[in-house]
Amino acid sequence: MNARPHVTPRGPLGWIGFLLLQVVVLGAALGATAARWRDWDRRAELPPMRDVPLTVLPLYDDARVVTDEQLRTVLYKLRPRLRHERVNINHVDHALRFWGLEATFRDPQCLSGQEMRQLLLDSTKFSEVWGEQSPPLLLVTDRGVGVRTQQGRAAASHYDHTLAGLAEVGTPLDFPVQTPQGPRTVRDMLVYALREFSLNQIEYEWSALIFTLYLPPVQSWQSTEGQQITFDRLADRIMRQRLNQGVCMGNHRLHALVMMLRIDAEYPILTDAGRQRILAHLTDATRRFIASQHPDGYWIRSWPDGQPPVERVEGDSENTLQNRILATGHVLEWWSLAPQEVHPPREVVIRAGQWLARTVSELDDKTIDEQYTFLSHAGRALALWRGHFPAHFLPVEPEAELP
Repeated sequence: MNARPHVTPRGPLGWIGFLLLQVVVLGAALGATAARWRDWDRRAELPPMRDVPLTVLPLYDDARVVTDEQLRTVLYKLRPRLRHERVNINHVDHALRFWGLEATFRDPQCLSGQEMRQLLLDSTKFSEVWGEQSPPLLLVTDRGVGVRTQQGRAAASHYDHTLAGLAEVGTPLDFPVQTPQGPRTVRDMLVYALREFSLNQIEYEWSALIFTLYLPPVQSWQSTEGQQITFDRLADRIMRQRLNQGVCMGNHRLHALVMMLRIDAEYPILTDAGRQRILAHLTDATRRFIASQHPDGYWIRSWPDGQPPVERVEGDSENTLQNRILATGHVLEWWSLAPQEVHPPREVVIRAGQWLARTVSELDDKTIDEQYTFLSHAGRALALWRGHFPAHFLPVEPEAELP
């Protein structure tokens, strides 16, 4: 006897029933997946966290890179004149990291370091600046407190960028955060960063920096995806990209690696083999920077090619003033914190510092406003090469320029 053949429903009611069944099955599958995810999220233990982030201090003081007078001029040019409506949050992020919490200014148009941090962490203050109709900067979820990112001038520029800057200026985990849903702390932001981190995310730079400053002596932990995370693994993931791939011509990734090295010298978070891989990677990057420096002292995006930039011609979108400042300021910054074994000859640094100081001192206000994020790295780099953070060299405004 033949088995009954399978019959697919063909009438309208039959098709509707069939589709409803598929929806039910799919919904059940998605519900089960979500339940498993929530269960895993609850079971995944967060690593111990430092109440206060670690600080990486500058190592060098060389007046040949930038003189006292040059540095005062540069810092005065780059003071954070950000006290206005609808201020670019990306500028506030960078200015806080640049100037630090100790910074205060006589210029009434400047925000102090404390005011910049308040703007980022207090939704009431944010609404005063951006208006009640603007979406909030801080986002409260069941995984912690996140930051709205890459959604225009009222949002952060990069994933985990805001928290990384807060870590670099020494913000403790118990520092209050005022969200639209009520009070939280910076700890909730770190919890969010840990729970949201994935080895498959595109930008690693700032997540790695956050973990480097808030987690040691912890050496490894488990992500909510069930992956084992170590600082070796983070570093290897960063180093597998092309040298100039990523934000700011790859220099933020190099900066993160330098910070790992510096912290590892105090808290062994890397294996010996991992540390050697980072040193080799940074040494190779420095070798390419040496070979690609323009005689005037600057670099552009093509620095990994090991060839100095050719003279700019009309229509050249690479050898622009913006790209020169961006590349030169960023490499000087991570060199200022890097161990000397990955440095170029000091003459390379001096040429770059002198070019950068002269160039910034000649910029007009419009250019400074347009390129403030890049310039913040340039100003910070020059101050670090004089052995201190920028707030140590607070600019004194000429009396004629004060109201």
